[in-house]
Amino acid sequence: MRNFLLLSVLCIVIAACSAPITPADLIIKNAVIWTTNQDQPRATAMAISEGKILAIGDNVDDYLGSKTAVIDTEGHFITPGFIDTHVHFITGGQNLSSVQLRDAATKEIFIKRIADFARAQEPGMWIIGGDWDHKLWGGELPEKEWIDSVTQNNPILLNRLDGHMALAN
Repeated sequence: MRNFLLLSVLCIVIAACSAPITPADLIIKNAVIWTTNQDQPRATAMAISEGKILAIGDNVDDYLGSKTAVIDTEGHFITPGFIDTHVHFITGGQNLSSVQLRDAATKEIFIKRIADFARAQEPGMWIIGGDWDHKLWGGELPEKEWIDSVTQNNPILLNRLDGHMALAN
């Protein structure tokens, strides 16, 4: 009787481990997927069913069923949906390619970052963005004199991180 019970438990465990995988409604493959997961920041495929992600990785073929639609993105980028209800995509994107001042904790770091960035720009190219926060260095607002000597060849308009103030040379 004891062997019968052990054999029954073993069969149940094996059956549970080999349970069939639910086929996906949609498989996306050949993509560059930003997962937002630090342990797996990128993937190339994902399986979706009823609007929910079943699996994400580099191979989701186990989720392929007879009615599964497959999209080959041909290497295009996929990112999670944006849910910020107040975002300025154009200026946000432009600011990512400009001088980074959001965490400049002192007046000296603020000026040095602008100087370093300006040296790498062609003369006459605008330097915009910045997203500075004067509260990080004690609340003193930046003045044009801070940057005039380091931006002689470039017009500059740097905004405070909330977009409600700007600094120009």
